[in-house]
Amino acid sequence: MAVLINIVLAIATLYFYVAASRRIYRRRDPFLTYLGIAVVLDIATAFSASFKLTPTTALPGHQGPPWGSVLFYVHMIAATLGMFGFIFVFLAFLIKGKDRPFDKLRLFQYRVLLPAWAIGEVLALTNSILKIVLKIRIYDYF
Repeated sequence: MAVLINIVLAIATLYFYVAASRRIYRRRDPFLTYLGIAVVLDIATAFSASFKLTPTTALPGHQGPPWGSVLFYVHMIAATLGMFGFIFVFLAFLIKGKDRPFDKLRLFQYRVLLPAWAIGEVLALTNSILKIVLKIRIYDYF
């Protein structure tokens, strides 16, 4: 059951990013609170997974990062772009003020950052769930 920690964190992060992104796009408060929670959860999940602080399902074979997998690169690039993009959005609203129009930023975070982050995270979640249920890594096949 301990291996579910990363999955629960990722699903909670997904919820808060979607809620924050919709609220930012539609100019509804308290979007800054939702976005702050999402960013903190995302950073915590990324660090805990990268440094293997939380338990994962161990399968036979190579246990390191799957550097030969295209899906792994898509996951890393998309999730990293989304995470750092949302950190930038959070800081922009925090420093400049949440009541500023930022029309292009609001549209960009909703149409580009959220889908990019979601693609990266769905790949990681799929890999984690398949490791638990079917004992396979999707990164080994693509």
